[in-house]
Amino acid sequence: MDLPSSLGWRMLMCAINTEALHPKLIPFVESGYAFGARRWISNLQVQAERFIYSTGINTSPSDSPISPEGRRSLAITAKRMVISFCSDVCNSTYHNWSSSNKTRQKNMEVKTNKRRGDPGKPPGLHRTAGCTIELISSHNRVFDYLRDIQNRPQWEHTSDILLLQECSTDETGSFVIFAPIEKADFQSLLCGVDQEIQLMPFGFYILPNVSGSILDGTLLTMVFQITVKNVSKKKAVEVATQIVKETLHKIIEAVN
Repeated sequence: MDLPSSLGWRMLMCAINTEALHPKLIPFVESGYAFGARRWISNLQVQAERFIYSTGINTSPSDSPISPEGRRSLAITAKRMVISFCSDVCNSTYHNWSSSNKTRQKNMEVKTNKRRGDPGKPPGLHRTAGCTIELISSHNRVFDYLRDIQNRPQWEHTSDILLLQECSTDETGSFVIFAPIEKADFQSLLCGVDQEIQLMPFGFYILPNVSGSILDGTLLTMVFQITVKNVSKKKAVEVATQIVKETLHKIIEAVN
């Protein structure tokens, strides 16, 4: 099992110092939901499921149109996408988050950071925007809504773009992560070609909102990235911020 690459481990590395956490996330971390035994057991289960999928164990050729080599390539690429997304969410001295929206709404404060030279991403400067909001719906309902491809047109900011999707859920939290992918690259993955495709992941962390000893709704974090290309740095921040705000407003209307 590749525990260091698991979601729980990545979150742990980001959250050792609770001062670096979003204030809404501190009760979740201190409750034990973030790094307790249930989190580690669920991460082991996710790793086992990915291994079973990529190796084709208990899968006959008639059960799946994708070859064993194709499943392996898809699993590896999806894993890289998840690791990259988790790294994008982290707060650090190098990737420090700062408030971006001028209104600084208390219920929807968008923060951004800048990144350059991250492995596995297109070259150039990238601006990342993120925001954490509270929802009254359960985290299972929010997860089911966001992972359902039929609901995607209700909130998605892109159109006619092929997206790679990876999702996972358990009682301690969920994630739904996407990355745009070229059709030719996707076909190569299906054929089992082992290549490192450049990915710009975006997506959601969906966590139970811990209030004291009870669960009270959901903490939803969205993170979106944009490459600073043919636009100014300021414009890139404005675009990324606006996409996050508009998307979250649509999700609020849908699930609340």
